[in-house]
Amino acid sequence: MMKSYFTIKYVFIFVCLFVLSNNVMAQKWEHGIAIGGSNYQGDLAKRIVLKESHMAYGIFSRYNISDYWSFRGALQYGKISGSDENFAEYKYRNLNFQSNLWELSGIMEFNFLPFGTNPLTNDLTSYAFFGVAGFRFNPKTLYKEELHELKPLRTEGQTNKSSYGLVQLAIPFGGGLKYSLSKNWVFGVELGWRKIFTDYLDDVSTTYPDRAEQIAARGQLSADLSDRSWEVDGVGEPLAAKGNMRGDPNLKDWYLFSMFSLSYR
Repeated sequence: MMKSYFTIKYVFIFVCLFVLSNNVMAQKWEHGIAIGGSNYQGDLAKRIVLKESHMAYGIFSRYNISDYWSFRGALQYGKISGSDENFAEYKYRNLNFQSNLWELSGIMEFNFLPFGTNPLTNDLTSYAFFGVAGFRFNPKTLYKEELHELKPLRTEGQTNKSSYGLVQLAIPFGGGLKYSLSKNWVFGVELGWRKIFTDYLDDVSTTYPDRAEQIAARGQLSADLSDRSWEVDGVGEPLAAKGNMRGDPNLKDWYLFSMFSLSYR
């Protein structure tokens, strides 16, 4: 009888520990969705233009390493755009672009307060994050009510060697807030910038090519979309000469996501 009692006792303890350990492991993982906005800053938007904001969406998984550190893997989609029509001083350059953007990222988060489901942790914390991401973009422009891909047109006279790739690396960084709605549900809000390593997110970076050479090498459409000053009312003829500044290579391109999230742990 005594032996059976101890056997039942140890089995009970083992089951409790097993359930507890699985519950702890479950609390370490979160899976969620995100929705918000995407935007761009660069040669066609020297500052963020709210009217150029677009909807963005994402899915993510977060592994809570400790009360302070988490790792997050995410897939996000957004759209970015910019236009000279938003800035009076760029009226005669008259360029515009838009691009769908897909991003796959791995991010480390640091909670400024211990955050979790334990009694000694907080229901609310601010956090900072940084990481690495790969993204794909494809700048296009609206011309005569049609969208045209810009990279194949080599609008700045790029050679095969100087042309840009459509898949690039980025460094995401920023911050946000997390709030525990319950033991299992977490609500978040986040603002994150992306430092990128190409200046052709908007297909604008350096100088105008020679128009005659551009027509001979790439065709009339390439030349027309390289210098669009001729479309401005009262102009009628292209204004740029070879070597004139089309973009500023020192003004680097950025994109950003402003997201709300909901995750289950």
